[in-house]
Amino acid sequence: MWICFVQSLYAVEKKPDQVSISELLAAGFPPHLAAAWKEKAKQPPENFLKWKKSLQGKDATLVSKVWKEKQISLYTNKHLLTEKSNSKFPFGSHTNKNHSKDSPPKDTKGNSVFSKNTNDPSLELFFGMSYQNLDVRYLPREEKNHSAVFLGGRYKGQIWILEKRDENFSYGTNLTFQQFRFTSGNRYKPIPHFYFAKDPNFYSQLERIGSPLPQPILFSNFLGYRLLYDSKEYEFGVYHAGSYSNYPGVYFVSPNKSYSGVWSGGDNKSSFYVNDSWNSQNLGSHRIQSESIFNKKESVGFVYLKSESPEKNFFLDATVYRDSPLLYGMVSPEEVRPQIPQTLGYTRMSFQHLVGSEFLSSMEGHRYENGRSGFFPCFVSEWGNLIYRYREYNESGNYNWNEMGRAAFYEWRKEKAVVSIGFESRENGGQWEGKLAIPIGTGNLLELSGVFREGQPKTRAWFENWTYATDFNINLTDRQEIIKLKWVSPFISLNVSYSEKENDPNPILFINFQLLQKIDF
Repeated sequence: MWICFVQSLYAVEKKPDQVSISELLAAGFPPHLAAAWKEKAKQPPENFLKWKKSLQGKDATLVSKVWKEKQISLYTNKHLLTEKSNSKFPFGSHTNKNHSKDSPPKDTKGNSVFSKNTNDPSLELFFGMSYQNLDVRYLPREEKNHSAVFLGGRYKGQIWILEKRDENFSYGTNLTFQQFRFTSGNRYKPIPHFYFAKDPNFYSQLERIGSPLPQPILFSNFLGYRLLYDSKEYEFGVYHAGSYSNYPGVYFVSPNKSYSGVWSGGDNKSSFYVNDSWNSQNLGSHRIQSESIFNKKESVGFVYLKSESPEKNFFLDATVYRDSPLLYGMVSPEEVRPQIPQTLGYTRMSFQHLVGSEFLSSMEGHRYENGRSGFFPCFVSEWGNLIYRYREYNESGNYNWNEMGRAAFYEWRKEKAVVSIGFESRENGGQWEGKLAIPIGTGNLLELSGVFREGQPKTRAWFENWTYATDFNINLTDRQEIIKLKWVSPFISLNVSYSEKENDPNPILFINFQLLQKIDF
């Protein structure tokens, strides 16, 4: 019977950190839940169990499902057997429970001190490429096309990469030893900032939990100390990034990389990053994303807020951004970096995406724009809804315009899937608007959006746009036609956009393709 008991222990042994990201996504985990699993798996078993018990609804069901299918055990067999033996013979153990030979050293609060990162015991090689083309007349060839190839590896938490971006060779390393971290080169940094020292000619659409491809940067070096306090990991250290500041600086990262900041005292330049969420049974779920850059002259960046009521009936999206040449790295090479700073704020509130309102305000030099709208359903069914929208557009400064827009839309929504198409009529014309978002399988997303303007509308259109730094954004555009296509999976990304102005023979076509392949040994 004792032999059967021991065999059963070995049969169920699999720790949470041995479940890969791909396995979690294949089980139906959304990215935020997979990220939380991997982060909690790095912490003491008690914290993982406490997190598991705190889950509710669909998240709790998914975690319980994987827990059962993968036969998860928070403790190793040897640890379980030792505890069993000690409970049976409390005075017969020859192992000091405070200084066990097989247990890692502890800090003053009883937490494990960093030794070696063994969350990834196998050797992983990865390779891939990216290619992009910006087809604009009169643009030099070297600014139209950008391509890159790369090869890298990851073993026991250490990671390296060799790249060729256009005609330039570069490297990147992320090395950890006990409490210390050292990153160097053009790819890795301990801070999660998107715009910090960003390479303006490249971006990564494959940056996600477990991916070896964070945003490409210009040459930077970081040396940091990882502090484990109260079962949470903090990191702080020093850095130097010539493309961000001529002077070295200091940085700080909170647990889960929810908050991060950098500061260079030589020119008093700083950047702050936030990506945090709160879930409450009574108050619903709330999320904030933000990144900002400050210097003596101005500040730029964005803030995005999203809230949902507990019953998922009420929704709120709000975004504010300020764009200028100070914002290092363009959001994408298709968009020209603005020479005139723009500050834009947008808020949208709704009940079940059926009844709601919108507010927008923008200041760009001497051009002031604002507007508001309301929408409500005329017909509701499980096959889709017919929505009526009334919107007011105002512009002042160099020109003074006021327009009213009346629109009818067909919309169908189910979780993250969205189908929306409609027409807005104005006094001097109108515009067709459409959006399609389809999750396909696990970790795959197809998005298609477009605006087609007719006649001579006096004010710019509000275009809901996806960006690489945040999940949601609003742009103002006077282009006659815009089409955007995005396909993203864990290993392949395709972005295509086409836009043109009326009576302008110079349309803009942008294509970006990225590929990532992994091999485990």
